Amino acid sequence: MPTSNDMQKVLDIQDSNIIFKNNCVTYGTFKGRKCKYIDCTLSYTPEKCRKCQIENKNYIVYKNGTQTSRITFPLSGIIPTFLRLKKQFLCAKLVKNRLLLKPL
Repeated sequence: MPTSNDMQKVLDIQDSNIIFKNNCVTYGTFKGRKCKYIDCTLSYTPEKCRKCQIENKNYIVYKNGTQTSRITFPLSGIIPTFLRLKKQFLCAKLVKNRLLLKPL
């Protein structure tokens, strides 16, 4: 099984906060065409919230759910390849506002 470090080297990704798990490569379809998906997760302790810019004092920016971004790799074979990157951060202020805005 390839390790996370091996996948980073093969894909030429320098960010050590991107983690690949075993069996992270799957095949599927996108817009009716066969493609390859590589799943990974971005995980680190942020200095501030990327949306409201509040500083991460006392760990108020924490992992809460995920948002997946699909990144297209340059064509390196017959099958198009996409990186599905899961990102996980929201601050307590945004989570509280979202809960207040939800309809009952």
